[in-house]
Amino acid sequence: MTMTDQPGRIPGRPALVALAAIAVAWLAEIAGQVGAFGPGGELSLWGVQVAVAQSAVVVAGLVIGLALVRRMDLLARSVTLLFLLVAVLNLALWTLFREMPHLFETPARVAVVRVVSQLLQIALLVWLLRAPLRQWLRAGLVIAVVFLATKEVALRWFSVDELYVFPETSWDDSYIPVDVEALYAAQGRLMDAQVAALAPQVPGELEVFALALGGTSWQSVFLSEVDNVAAILDAQYGSGARVLKLANSEDDPMRYPMANRANLARALQEIGRRQGPEDLAFLFLTSHGNKDVFSLDFPEAGTSDLTAAEFAQMLDASGIGPAVIVLSACHSGSFIDDIAAPDRLIITAARGDRTSFGCRDGAVWTEFGESFFERALRAEPDPRKAFSVATEDVARKEAADGLTPSLPQISEGAEVGAVLDRVLAR
Repeated sequence: MTMTDQPGRIPGRPALVALAAIAVAWLAEIAGQVGAFGPGGELSLWGVQVAVAQSAVVVAGLVIGLALVRRMDLLARSVTLLFLLVAVLNLALWTLFREMPHLFETPARVAVVRVVSQLLQIALLVWLLRAPLRQWLRAGLVIAVVFLATKEVALRWFSVDELYVFPETSWDDSYIPVDVEALYAAQGRLMDAQVAALAPQVPGELEVFALALGGTSWQSVFLSEVDNVAAILDAQYGSGARVLKLANSEDDPMRYPMANRANLARALQEIGRRQGPEDLAFLFLTSHGNKDVFSLDFPEAGTSDLTAAEFAQMLDASGIGPAVIVLSACHSGSFIDDIAAPDRLIITAARGDRTSFGCRDGAVWTEFGESFFERALRAEPDPRKAFSVATEDVARKEAADGLTPSLPQISEGAEVGAVLDRVLAR
């Protein structure tokens, strides 16, 4: 029996090829998410179910559209080519998200990217019709309208964003919401207690004042890094009595003052008031990030992210002198131009246009944090030498996992080296 004799029937082999194309699109989506978020996740059963539902909606839209233009003979070919195109688009869009995140910074830009993607898919379907001009226009319009409608349903109700997830970040039914009113009421007390515990500056003696900040509340790795980095700085520089800690944490929200802009500004000012001309400040901030943006993300508390310009203003207003500033976040290199100064050594986990890796709930360290602090600075107190060791370690791990290099950055001001040398000589 030929396709012409029974136009609604799909032969077995083309149908299997079409199903394979759908699977390829899923695999491309998973590969794109792994490339963007790093290894360590797993396939989500719920995500697979959603992906099946989304694919079914898209195929149903193709069936309706082709039936309306009486071209059901194109169904298997349309499904195959469309989902192969979707596979290519999935990889391309996730690559753009990783390499050019500014394209996704606003809803308007995301809408433009989505429109371009959908136009490419519509163009493929219309090309497959290849009918005389008048019929082609009419059929193309029908296909476009039906396809856009079904794609909107698929994207709105069946998002595949959770096809690849980190098991530690899955929703926990036992999660207890944060008491935001009590959290804000406690901020003054928590900050006052930390400031009161700071050891005074001794004139003429070289001392190290430190700040450790974890910016994202819903992944415990940042709180873990705050504690571990503070311990390493104390071991290497004796800063234990002169450390302020700020952290956003859903698990332990009142362990330290919140990492919001108000507390950060005050912490910098308190260090600036105590730091003598011979002293060194060591500032460590860890979180997620984007170009010129450092995440201070505590959704329930309504915190706002920190921009590079705001951080530069805070530093200048604080009166802080010579400082080592370590920013561990994606795109953290984009901060260097704003905060660079002759008396500052700035180290970032990634170049301004690159992501860093290892941000997951339950982990002890991010990839850069482990390389720089645990493996390098713990053994080598000179942060400049530790950076060289850390960059080699980061590059090795990323190459082994097939990740795009994060390319950590360092910027040394002309005056900070002499202060560092005196600290190390001590």
